[in-house]
Amino acid sequence: MSPKINGSLMVSVCVSALFLSPLVTSAQSLAAPTLTLAVSKTSIVANAKPAYNDLPTISWSSTNATSCSASGTGWSGAVALAGNQKVNPPVTTTYTMTCAGAGGSSQSSVTLTVMPAGTTQVASVIGAFDQMTNNATAQTQAGFKHTWSRNLRVGSSYTNDVYALQTALTLEGVYATEITGGFYNKTLAGVKQFQQKYGIDSTGFVGSLTRAQLNRLYGN
Repeated sequence: MSPKINGSLMVSVCVSALFLSPLVTSAQSLAAPTLTLAVSKTSIVANAKPAYNDLPTISWSSTNATSCSASGTGWSGAVALAGNQKVNPPVTTTYTMTCAGAGGSSQSSVTLTVMPAGTTQVASVIGAFDQMTNNATAQTQAGFKHTWSRNLRVGSSYTNDVYALQTALTLEGVYATEITGGFYNKTLAGVKQFQQKYGIDSTGFVGSLTRAQLNRLYGN
């Protein structure tokens, strides 16, 4: 009798596992998304024109999500499920990110405070860097370094390279708007002025000659 009882129990256990397994899988797939969002600096000074590497960086990661989107001055739209993005808003901005999945959605925000030019920041403030002084441009130019190895044009997706390009154009006095990492009309106009300044065919396309000039001025 004992073997039959054991066999019956084994069948019962196997049948239970067969029916419960989809439920466990379903529960896992419906787990609520989680989102971790942080910013490397909580404050900056307006128009400080920092070197690219000194720009605030927003970092994020998520779990159980299938899509994420961001909103805020200079950065919005669909984003990867994890990553980082440099920002340089002209005014105090709250950046909000939402990640969604089968189990729902999760939202988180960080605020980057932009203080008026000339504001003195105490040492404990994470965002303390280049103040607007008479020699700020010279100091920033001396500290800014970047090497361009890829061609850039309107709509280019190389955000880091475009950020650096806009920083260089700002230092050259041919770009006076927000540094966003997006290559559009204002950046195009700045590139053309830069090319004219250095005797390069003014096309707005950042090719080998323009990259070479940028690297001579700001290359690592």
